[in-house]
Amino acid sequence: MRKNMNLISIVFYIFFVSLNIEAKTIQVMSYNVENLFDADHDVINKVEKSDWAFLPKNALGKEKACRNEKSKYRRKECLRADWTNDKVELRLSQISDVVLKDHPLPEFLGLIEVENEKVVGRLAKKLGYESFEITDSPDARGIDVALLYKNSKDIVKVSRAEHVVPVDYATRNILEVEFLIAGKYPLTLFVNHWPSLANPDSWRVKAAEVLAKRSQEILKKNPNMSIVAMGDFNTIDDNDPHPFKTVLFKNDLFQDLKQQAKVAKPGTYYYPPKDQWNFLDHFFINRILKDGKDLEVLENSFEVYSPPFITQELKKKFYEEDQRNVKVVLVPKRLKTEASTKETIGFSDHFPILVNLEYPEVAPLKKVKKKK
Repeated sequence: MRKNMNLISIVFYIFFVSLNIEAKTIQVMSYNVENLFDADHDVINKVEKSDWAFLPKNALGKEKACRNEKSKYRRKECLRADWTNDKVELRLSQISDVVLKDHPLPEFLGLIEVENEKVVGRLAKKLGYESFEITDSPDARGIDVALLYKNSKDIVKVSRAEHVVPVDYATRNILEVEFLIAGKYPLTLFVNHWPSLANPDSWRVKAAEVLAKRSQEILKKNPNMSIVAMGDFNTIDDNDPHPFKTVLFKNDLFQDLKQQAKVAKPGTYYYPPKDQWNFLDHFFINRILKDGKDLEVLENSFEVYSPPFITQELKKKFYEEDQRNVKVVLVPKRLKTEASTKETIGFSDHFPILVNLEYPEVAPLKKVKKKK
C-alpha cells in the first residue's frame, strides 16, 4: 500500500513539474487601528461629525462641543485633547511600522476605525498602496472601515459596495469589494466593524444577518466565489443570541479561521477591568477556500501579530489570603492622545491578524535550445 502511495506522489510531482505549476501567495491583514483621525473637523452633507476629541485644542467650537458631552469621561478627554497634524503623522508612522517592520506589504489590508478618505489616503501613500476603498458610514463620530490593496496583473478590482446595518443608531457600514485573482479566481472581501459590546447582542445579530444575506446572494450568482470576511466583530463567547452560532455558522456558510488554527495568543483585545482577553478580530471564510482546489487558505498561516514593540507590560494587582500579588500582562500598546513622541504615543488597543491565501499559477514553459 505504501509503495502505491509513493508511486502516486511521484506521478503527481512529475505531472505538476511538467506543467511548470507554481504556487503564489497573497497576504491579508486586518487591523483595528484605534481612532485613526486627521486633525480637521468633518462636516458631511452639512452634518457635523463628533470628532472634537481629535482636533487641536484651539479649534473653533471645540470647547463648547466638548462641554456638551454627556459622559464625564468623554467630556474630560475631549477638553484635554490637543490633536495636531504632527500627532497624525506620528500615528501614520506607527501604523506603518506595524504593517511593514516584519512583513512585506500585504496584498490586502483591512482597516477598522478610520475617520475618512483623507487620512486613509495619507496612510496608503506612506505604505505604498496605490488603491483603496472606504465606506461612507452614517456613524456619528465619522468612523469608517477601509480596504487597501496592491495593484498588479494578478489583483484586479471588479466591484465595490457597502451595506447599512439596520440598528437603532447610525453605525458603521460593511464594506464589500470583489476582485479577480490571476484572471481566473473570484474573491470577495468584506470589512466589518460591528456595533460595540455596550449595545444589545441583537444588534450584532443584525450585522451578521446583513453579512450572511449578502454572501448568500453572491454565492447564488457565482457558487465558485471565495469569500473572506474580516474585521472587528465586537463579539464574545457569552453573547446571547450569538451572531456567529445563530447566523454565520448556519448551514456551514462561514468557518472561523481562529477555531481551526493553533493560536498561542489569548486574544486580540485586552479588557483591563475584568482582566479579560477577547478575540474581537476574525477572519471568516466560506468552504470554497478549504476545498483543496484553486484559491485556498494556506494551512496554519493564521496569526495574531503581537511583536514586543507593539506591546506593553500592564501590572494587575490581586489579593489572595491577604497577600498582595502582582500579575504582569503583555497587552496592546494602545493609543495615548496626550503623548507627542514616537516612543510614547502607542499603536492601538487591538493586535492585527494575518492570513495567507495561495493559488496555482502555470508559469510559462522555458524554451529549450535545440542543439545544432
